[in-house]
Amino acid sequence: MNMMPRWSGGWGYQVHYEYINKTDLLMGSNKLYPGFSEEINVMHLEGVYTWKKEIRITAKLPYVLDAEREMPDGLGGKIIQKDSGWGDLNLALPLKKYFNLDGRSGSSTFKPMVRIPLAEKDEYDFYYKEFGVGLGFGHEFETANYYFGIGTAGWIFDGNRPAELHSSLDVGYNFETKSSNGSIFWETDFHFEDDESKTLSSGPAFYFNHNDTIHSRIEWKHDFIDHQGVLDHGNGNHFKVGIGWVF
Repeated sequence: MNMMPRWSGGWGYQVHYEYINKTDLLMGSNKLYPGFSEEINVMHLEGVYTWKKEIRITAKLPYVLDAEREMPDGLGGKIIQKDSGWGDLNLALPLKKYFNLDGRSGSSTFKPMVRIPLAEKDEYDFYYKEFGVGLGFGHEFETANYYFGIGTAGWIFDGNRPAELHSSLDVGYNFETKSSNGSIFWETDFHFEDDESKTLSSGPAFYFNHNDTIHSRIEWKHDFIDHQGVLDHGNGNHFKVGIGWVF
């Protein structure tokens, strides 16, 4: 939830449920097979440990509850392919530099990452199942009322998976109630792969700090621009809801 413990010895864990529905099979931006859908249900298990506020380690492990996609059978019809099981373990070492200015505080981040496949490749895999390494960079700051964050991360893989770049731009408003506080965000993500695939998605997110230990978040994004460099599903919606604990 991007709300890591910022004190020495702090740690936490969180669970997210994610639902993705893609409505068309694209080549470029064209609906080569309109209505050929892909539907994914994923549970994300994630944890963090902070040695001190500038140095921490994160682990993210997804489990595909159920994934199903429709593909052409070459005879004018469609076949259904399914996937389930563990995804790729993502380990990262975020290194932070914090700053406090007049009415504004924030941090810059440098983040080496590694992705470890936990299963063999099948006919249909929602996750890559290839070893990968990456680097991420980010900058964020907030005032008493407003939040702004930008970030980018690049990945290269050991197998045939194309290299990719993820970038994000988030703006938000911080609020307080009698029992909790939180933030309302508008988040925009851009995903690019070197096979010329590119997707721009955007939507709202809501974060709640219930009692400094329990946190929750809900978000939705829609693919407003989708261009696939190879035959692949697109024009999707992404919904995620989660709860986390920090100590």
